[in-house]
Amino acid sequence: MPYIGTPPASELANLDINGQKLIIDADADTSITADTDDQIDIEIAGADDFQFTANTFTAAASSVIALDDGAVATPSLTTTGDLNTGVYFPAADTVGVTAGGTEQFRFGSNPIPGASKNMIINGNMAVAQRGTTFAAIASEAFCLDRWETRYTSAGRVTITQDTSGVFAGLGGSVTAMKIDCTTAESSVADADFFVIRQMIESQNCSYVNYGNAAAKTVTISFNFQSPKSGTHTLTLFNNASTGRSYAAPFTVDSADTPQRISVTIAGDTAGGAIGQGLTTEGLRLTIPLLCGANNSKSTGSWGNGGAEAGSSTPNLLDNTANNIYIGDVMVEIGSVSTDFPHEDYGTTLAKCQRYFWKIVNSPEADNIIAQGRANTTSAAVFTLSFPQTMRASPTMADSNDADFQVNRPAASSAVLSGLAAIHIQDSFTSLQCTTATELTAGHAVELRFDGGSTRFMSFSAEL
Repeated sequence: MPYIGTPPASELANLDINGQKLIIDADADTSITADTDDQIDIEIAGADDFQFTANTFTAAASSVIALDDGAVATPSLTTTGDLNTGVYFPAADTVGVTAGGTEQFRFGSNPIPGASKNMIINGNMAVAQRGTTFAAIASEAFCLDRWETRYTSAGRVTITQDTSGVFAGLGGSVTAMKIDCTTAESSVADADFFVIRQMIESQNCSYVNYGNAAAKTVTISFNFQSPKSGTHTLTLFNNASTGRSYAAPFTVDSADTPQRISVTIAGDTAGGAIGQGLTTEGLRLTIPLLCGANNSKSTGSWGNGGAEAGSSTPNLLDNTANNIYIGDVMVEIGSVSTDFPHEDYGTTLAKCQRYFWKIVNSPEADNIIAQGRANTTSAAVFTLSFPQTMRASPTMADSNDADFQVNRPAASSAVLSGLAAIHIQDSFTSLQCTTATELTAGHAVELRFDGGSTRFMSFSAEL
């Protein structure tokens, strides 16, 4: 006999509704049904949203499983055995992946990490074609590959490629740039500045999409050791149109202590667009060591002009005991700093050789540079191919014309009296060499160094 009202508790324990719909709301459009063997359907507001089968929970195509945002140390999607590793949601349209309570990368605000996420070349200071020590370096002179100084200051520095592993405790590269103050500037005049900078080729950074509402945020990160704690600054320069700059502050927690710095800069929506395919300067990253009022600007916004620093930049060259270290520099799309991409040396070298290539004689032998032909008794022409297509037709320099010789078959070598690059292109050049009347027209000849490990030939297409 059926029950009138609610069955007793003893009967509910073994209640068998035999596939009938269990309606659980007032308007009868929310229910639980098990009319298919080994399957439970959950209906909400008249539609089947969720389904349980053996070991499986399924959401309908139009249904959503909403998770809590979570946090780095407590991701919202994880496993019971590893609660600090998984996925969380740090911001709108952003997914973060965390492992061991530390964020590894983000989707959305940053692209998925890949081979070319860093706009900076030689950010780890590993490539040093020009040398490893630059004493009293001149203004607008390059040192470690792709890095340049610029200053009007009375202060002077020696720049070296440091291999002491100063940033090893941060997990950084073995190599870094060391800046040793050798002549102090105790008082910074309004017109004074001293900066370390790298210019980024337009076609390598045009995807920042500056000049419209979709301009992308970038994050600048680097290892840094400063002789002073407190607020420092850096600048990012947009070379498109009239040129605009953004000065950003960052904090050094402790003097003479390695630290990973991260600065996020909003996209320049009002500036000019950086052109795709252009081989000119697009962006410029500047790290100031000192800066007077004439070349400083307020921090935190884009504005016209190419300021060298923010107004709160300290004087890092006020004492000859001061040393500054910079390493693992990265400029990437997105609002969060990701791990520095440690690429192989050959890849970094090839990138650098687009802008500068140097041939140096080895101490053991007079290295052959190129092969060619004597076209007169006192002149020969050689073709030299560059290892990489250069940014533009380069300019040539050498240690001294007399540091080279023409090697002749079955005869002594002829020392050069003149060496010039002719028909120079971005991928090769013809070298015309002049000698005394020692050659035989039509003979094959070799261009080689004339002894000495300090002798060189270089080609520069720097921005």
